[in-house]
Amino acid sequence: MAICTLLGSNLRNVAIMDVHDLLYPQGSLFANVSCVHAVTASSAISMTGLALIGLFFKPRSLVLRMVGWVSIGLLAICLLNTAVLILYGE
Repeated sequence: MAICTLLGSNLRNVAIMDVHDLLYPQGSLFANVSCVHAVTASSAISMTGLALIGLFFKPRSLVLRMVGWVSIGLLAICLLNTAVLILYGE
């Protein structure tokens, strides 16, 4: 059920962006997006993939006996994305 929620939410967001792109009065919405947001898009794709891996495979070892490696990876991607947006965002 969690997998369907995760993937369904992503698909709904893509569908909303398609409608907004069609209704955007100044041409293509995606042509006016900053290049920095490619990092955000790739972070979202990577985090979705890691979340799916975390749902399918139980962690064999924990970091500091509290969290799995998938959680560490999600946090690292989130922090990297935040740093890129702060440093290079407009």
